[in-house]
Amino acid sequence: MKSPNRDPNRDPMREPRPDLADFHRKVLMDDMMQVVGVDVLDAVDVDGGQSYVRARANCRGCTCELVCRDWLAEHSRGAPQDFCPNASFFRAIKGEEC
Repeated sequence: MKSPNRDPNRDPMREPRPDLADFHRKVLMDDMMQVVGVDVLDAVDVDGGQSYVRARANCRGCTCELVCRDWLAEHSRGAPQDFCPNASFFRAIKGEEC
């Protein structure tokens, strides 16, 4: 039986299923943190987690979702990217910015 949401030409990394789009949007930040080498526990440890909560909100409201998704699909390691609204936060955690 074929799934009604399954398009054989769709790249799941770049075009999540519409019914799972919200879930995929939530994991973009997790994926970005992994690729740029930021540990979630280090992120949560900053100012009692308030910056982490703001970073999550920044990601949900970001207009660069497709750029982000494409970049993540092409990279397994890298530096925080300027298109990311959380790049400064990630750099600060890594000690790359003051």
